[in-house]
Amino acid sequence: MASNEIPVNLDQLFTLAEDAADGLHVHEAAIGIKQNLEADVRADLVATRTSSIDYDASRSSKTALSNAATGADSNGKAYLAAARKILALKLGESWSDAWLSTGFPNLSTAVPATSEERQSLLFALHDYFTANPAAEVAALNVTAAQGALLANALSTARSAVNDAINLSGQKKNLRDAAVSQLRKRLRGLVNELGQLLQDDDPRWNAFGLNMPASPNTPDVPDMPSLTPGAPGIVLVTWSAASRADHYRVWKQIVGVDANFIAAGSPTDTSLILGGLPHAATLKICVSATNAAGESQRSDPAEVVVP
Repeated sequence: MASNEIPVNLDQLFTLAEDAADGLHVHEAAIGIKQNLEADVRADLVATRTSSIDYDASRSSKTALSNAATGADSNGKAYLAAARKILALKLGESWSDAWLSTGFPNLSTAVPATSEERQSLLFALHDYFTANPAAEVAALNVTAAQGALLANALSTARSAVNDAINLSGQKKNLRDAAVSQLRKRLRGLVNELGQLLQDDDPRWNAFGLNMPASPNTPDVPDMPSLTPGAPGIVLVTWSAASRADHYRVWKQIVGVDANFIAAGSPTDTSLILGGLPHAATLKICVSATNAAGESQRSDPAEVVVP
């Protein structure tokens, strides 16, 4: 007997929620659903999708800000390397007490290894060159003003990253809470249907669920999407199939494999294939499985391996 497990994968969860809401739209009144109505499922689905989009957006923003901070840090490192060479002409290559006022840390004349230390040193060199303007070399843009500009840019960028990390964490918590609520709603619906429908009632399928007495195999997945990656690597993605517990990915190297061979059995809707022969033509199809069995395979997609 099928258990109608609620999916963990978000794409599969959204698919089941859509199917459940559609089933409720048609059968809610006739079956006598009282606790988990169409409006409830759709409200929870909208909240989960919205929070998921917000979380994904916050992650993208965090990535963009991290890249900006990396750029600011790189500019700072270039300035510090140039300043070090100029100062070494006057103060010597090796560390001595003469270097103390420059702010170089760790009793070393090397450019610091961490972003935090580099930011601190940029501010320190601004102070040093302000107090020792004769040490500036304007032609190389090693000046107090440039040091302050780069220090403030790095400080602002790092602060923005920290804020983005905090915001992303908050968005993730909201997304996770919404996912939990949607899964709870769907589990409640399954339990309510179990009290109102016989195990062999075909209306189970209208909700995207298995008929407990005779569960159906999953729908056939759509043709997968193939994205070339690094040499020998291809990313395979596909849309969630109704009633799927997990998937089987099948591959065929044209001219090498006589038939499709199994390449993986993921529970989510993506798989990275590696170790593929360069410039070979690769065909991929996907099937879906559950307790009732396996669907037919999707139409094959084709790509040239990078």
